[in-house]
Parts: sequence; structure tokens; C-alpha cells
Amino acid sequence: MSGNFEKGESFPSLMKIFVGYDSREDIAFKTCKQSILDASKYPNSVEVIPLKINDLRKTGIYEREEDKLGSTEFTFTRFLVPHLMDYKGWAVFCDCDFIFREDVKTLFQMADPRYAVMCVKHDYKPNAGTKMDGKEQHHYPRKNWSSMVLWNCGHESNKIITKDLVNDKEKTGAYFHRFSWLKDDEIGEISHIWNWLVGWYKEPEDGTPCAIHYTEGGPWFKNYARCEYSGDWYIARDSYQKQKGDNEKHKLTPKTWNLNEEKEDILKSVLNYMVDPQAKYYTDNTWNNITERVQKLMGKVVAIDTSEANFAAKGLVYDPILENFVMGSNGTIDEYSAHRDDDAPLVMRGVGGGSRKAIVRCWDSGRTFYTIDTGYFGNFKNKWLHRVTKNNLQYTGPIIDRPMDRAKKHGYRYRKFVPGRKILLCPPSDKVMNLFKQPTPEQWVENVKAELKKYTDRPIEVRLKPNRSERVSTNTIQAALNDDVHCLITYNSIAAVEALMEGKPAIVLGSNAASTIAETKLHRIEHLELPGREEVEAFFAHLAYCQFDVNELRSGFAWRTVNEIASGKLPQWNSKNK
Repeated sequence: MSGNFEKGESFPSLMKIFVGYDSREDIAFKTCKQSILDASKYPNSVEVIPLKINDLRKTGIYEREEDKLGSTEFTFTRFLVPHLMDYKGWAVFCDCDFIFREDVKTLFQMADPRYAVMCVKHDYKPNAGTKMDGKEQHHYPRKNWSSMVLWNCGHESNKIITKDLVNDKEKTGAYFHRFSWLKDDEIGEISHIWNWLVGWYKEPEDGTPCAIHYTEGGPWFKNYARCEYSGDWYIARDSYQKQKGDNEKHKLTPKTWNLNEEKEDILKSVLNYMVDPQAKYYTDNTWNNITERVQKLMGKVVAIDTSEANFAAKGLVYDPILENFVMGSNGTIDEYSAHRDDDAPLVMRGVGGGSRKAIVRCWDSGRTFYTIDTGYFGNFKNKWLHRVTKNNLQYTGPIIDRPMDRAKKHGYRYRKFVPGRKILLCPPSDKVMNLFKQPTPEQWVENVKAELKKYTDRPIEVRLKPNRSERVSTNTIQAALNDDVHCLITYNSIAAVEALMEGKPAIVLGSNAASTIAETKLHRIEHLELPGREEVEAFFAHLAYCQFDVNELRSGFAWRTVNEIASGKLPQWNSKNK
């Protein structure tokens, strides 16, 4: 049990942080949100929700007229948090002029059910004048207490904070900001380091801030561009802008070609042919010449259409990931039946439908094939990385000596191994178990449980693979691993890689990329040999060169890299390399 949660009440798998939103300070909100995600060890377990006044008005939740005395658009909307949470669980509210240095999870761990709200009880008396963009500075008791609140939304005393009360014109800002509906002993206290008022608290005598509050104005205002702790804000802003740029970069539009030189030359020739079909000016640009160059360029690799997905419903004629890889490998697209008995290397995505049969036939005959599936790590909420493997479903060879550039780009950060109590079983899907001629996932779980009982009496928890929506929101593997886990056990699920990334040991019992540095025998459960930091970092540095974005699939980088790895000519990593 984490923090002060009541007996039987589990730590929330999805922590909700409501942030006051002001349309005049959009960049402040986005930077605040980015700082929360960057500081979080498990960003998939955090949901940051802007309290946008226009959205709340459209849905009929907020109806108050503009507050003439309010310095922001969220003067009153912050008090809608219990209503928005349906009066259940815990949530955090903060103003948009915050930057978080530490994991917001620590705030949730402070939750004490005795209190209706918990906040920093400042004795804040700013000088008279103006703040932010010229707004008047008002003085009142308990000033800034409500700028960051840990809400116990299910507390009996908070049931009075209905949307009707928040919209009541007779209730002033003073009533709400002073928590007037609560008794004093229902207001818990949080250390000021979680609402560090810039210009008011001083290091080191007052400690070190975990959450910085630019209460009088932040760097997004010209007059405060070089205020105290402005550097923290600029770091978070740059992180947001980089994240935004990366997301845009990973979107492939019809105009984003990224072709290799040969294809670019052919495309130029086709365009030249369209304006000079008689080749009077471009003398080597006849249609026959172009066709010969195309035929010569086309490789033998064939992407086979075994997908059961209905791409036509999405406005696509074919699986776009396969199409990108085929473009990069100079291959072609065709049906499996047309190439069942030839020797052309095959490309397949996933292990469903005809792919499974094709993979088995390739294994039996020694035929070369490539598989494409979700990346090993770094995908989080959108599947922008794709692993490509030659003659297998995952890379299981030796670690290749690689730089850390791609691993960091894909979101890798080293985490120390953290001890725990429970064993987490993560069975693969039926399709995978069938491919490897293993028992059903259910039977596999029972077999593993029976074997484990010979070596340990630790509690065992089974995690069946949730649907993708749950995996990236309310039921993340990161949250599961963080719940007092001693070790994760799987057959070949990439959950083993995710465990190592989260600082948890893994035992893998099948063909698995993590087998290089993870345990492979159940009898080792109480005597796990943990890899050192150098080995873990080397493992992820290499694995990042086994997964690719769509541009790298299309450009041929993925094709060249995978074959280079399979050649066995690249230097292997060992501790002497470092």
C-alpha cells in the first residue's frame, strides 16, 4: 500500500492533474504539462487535464460571468475538480504558472484520508502593486493556498462543492480560496517545497523546490524573462518544443518521400518524361530506359499480404508500414500464394492470419524472411517505432557495440534495479504461443505457477495483455511493474524489455530479445543475477538500432541496418569496450 491511502484502497494507476488554463498563457500550460511528464518516472500513468473555461461553458458545467477581480480565467474553475472527478479518488490541481522538478507521484503518496484538501499553508504577503501582465496584486488571508491542491474528491465535506455552488454568484472568490466550507482540521498541510513561491522562498535556508510557482509572473512575460528559476522554465519549454517537433516528424504525409538516390533519380526521370516524352532534350530519358532502370532496381524481397485488417476502411490500399519497408528495400508487394514455393525473401507484419503459416514454412525450409512488429521500447501512447528482425520475431543475438544516441532519442533512461515482493506473470498471446507450439496462455500460467512453488512462496500476480487503449492509459505496464514487483516472468513478450527499462529483473522462457541479459531459468527466482549498468545501457543502445520510425523504413536505413546486424561482421559489446 502506497502513501496514506486507506486500507483496501489502491494507489491510482492513472494520476490526474488538473491545470488551470488561461487562453492568454497557452505556452505556460504546455510548459507546465511537459515538466510534469518529464519529471514523472511513469509518464503513462499521468493525465494532465487543462481546465479550459470555454469548454466548461459549452458543456454547461461553468456558467459564472467573467470575474472582474480575477487575475486568471481559472479563478473559480479549479473548484470544479471534485465534480469532474465524480466525487471519487484523489486529484491534484495547480495553476499553469508551475514547473515541476520532482515526480508528481510523490504528491499523491502524501494523500491522507483524514483531510478534504491538502495544500501548502503559505504566510504570503506580497508587496502592493501589479503582477504578471499588469494585473493588480490583491491581498487576502490564505493567499496562494488554492494555487496547488491535493483534492480528496470523495471526502464527505467536499460533496458540498457542487457545480451549482461554484456557479453561485453570491459566493465570492474569498469563500472558495479560503476553503470556507471546510473546518480548519480538514485542511492538511504539504511542505512549501511543492509550491515554491518565486521571490518569496530562498535557497538554501528554505530548502530546495520540487515544484516552482512563478506567482508574480513567469518567463513567458517579457518583464519576467530573466526572473529567478527562469532556467527551469526554459528547459521545460524547450522539451515541449522538441517533443512537438518529434511528433510532427513522425507523421508521414503523402509529400514526405525520403527516397534513396536511385529512386529519386527515377522519379525525376519520370517527371522529365512527362514534359519531354520524345526525349528530344533529355536524350537518355526514354520510357524503355526508365522501365529497365526500375526493373534493375527492384530487389527480390516480397512483402506478402497476410493482414486481416481492413485498410480500405481507413482510406489505404495496403498496410502502410509494410509499404514503407518495401520502398526502402527495393522490394515488391504481392499475395503469399504467388510466392509460396519460390525463394524470394518474404516480409511479414505481425503473427496473425497467413503470417504465422508463412513463418513456419520459412523456418522449415530455411527461407529468408523479415518480420515487422511494434518496437521494443519508446512507443508509449503512439506506435511510431517498429522492430524489424531477420529470420525471427525478435533479435536474440549478441549485443552489438553501439553509441547511446538512438536509445536516448527513443526515451531510454537508466534506472537502478529496485527490489520488490511480488512475481508478475505476463503470458504472450494465443497467436504467439501457437506459433512456438507452446500450451495456451492459461495453461502456460498454471505450469509456471506450479514450477515456481518449488522455489518460492512469493505472491504471484498474472497480467493478461490488455487492449491497446488500456495499455497506454489506465493499465500501463509501467504502473504494474512499479507495484512492488520482484521480477517479471514471460515467454517472449517484450514486457521483459520494458521491465529491464523500469529497473525490474526479468526471467524469459522463450525466444526473447531480453534473453541476452535476463535470467532464463525459473529456479533462479530467489537468486537473480542482475546485469550491471554498463551491460544494461549497452543492451538498450543496441536494441535502439533494431527499431525504426517510418522514415527510416522508407529510406532504406532499416533494411541496411538489419542486414548489417545479421551479417555477424559488427563488433560485439563486452565490458572491455567501455
